[in-house]
Amino acid sequence: MLPSPPYLKPNYGIDAPKMVRGFFICGLTGTFLGLVIWRLADSLPGWWQSLAYACFFSGLPFLLTSLVMIWGSKVGKLRLRDRLLDQLQLKGDEQVLDIGCGRGLMVLGAGKRLTTGKAVGIDLWQLQDQSGDAITTAEENARRENVAEKVELHIGDMRQLPFNDNFFDVILSSWAIHNIPDHAGRKQAIQQIVRVLKPQGRIVIVDLSFIADYHAELEQLGCIGIKRVGPTFHFVLPSYQLHARKP
Repeated sequence: MLPSPPYLKPNYGIDAPKMVRGFFICGLTGTFLGLVIWRLADSLPGWWQSLAYACFFSGLPFLLTSLVMIWGSKVGKLRLRDRLLDQLQLKGDEQVLDIGCGRGLMVLGAGKRLTTGKAVGIDLWQLQDQSGDAITTAEENARRENVAEKVELHIGDMRQLPFNDNFFDVILSSWAIHNIPDHAGRKQAIQQIVRVLKPQGRIVIVDLSFIADYHAELEQLGCIGIKRVGPTFHFVLPSYQLHARKP
């Protein structure tokens, strides 16, 4: 597989694109109307000035929130990815699995740190979770990161991982497990993570919600060294990290 031209950079998309778009449109509309009404307020009845305040200060939080979420998708999550992978201190020969890999943020970051190892990503690739979310996008990002030879991508459900028991050294999941709509399904995903992880293998989960449930299930499955870190606010909503090891 030929590498992409060096001037092409990986594109890891915008998370929750519909929400970001809605916030941006509402915020821009409100602030714009407020400014326009203020400009015309001298020639309008006094209550129009109150309307200008209402429009502007109602729209501004939405606009700022959308900008913070865009920053989180384009800058913040890359910084967090690099910190997490640096902490793992990979030797280079590991088998690494990224569950819900999307455009490839974590799996490709891991691939860049491997020599003889392999980084494997699996996802259902759903557009509502991330803009331009497709396996072909992740493959193109792998070429742009020059790690295509170190990466495998699979279409599959995290509740039924198509991998052997005790296979991976490290399993990552970032902002993905919460997308499973039911408690039983999320519990099943955690069970699958532990099943395919080698003894003494490491787990790192980053997510927006259900962290306490993941923690409880990992404890139930006998995992050790469980540590919760956070919150951080890359997407306005708080994100938490959960670190654990299989005994």
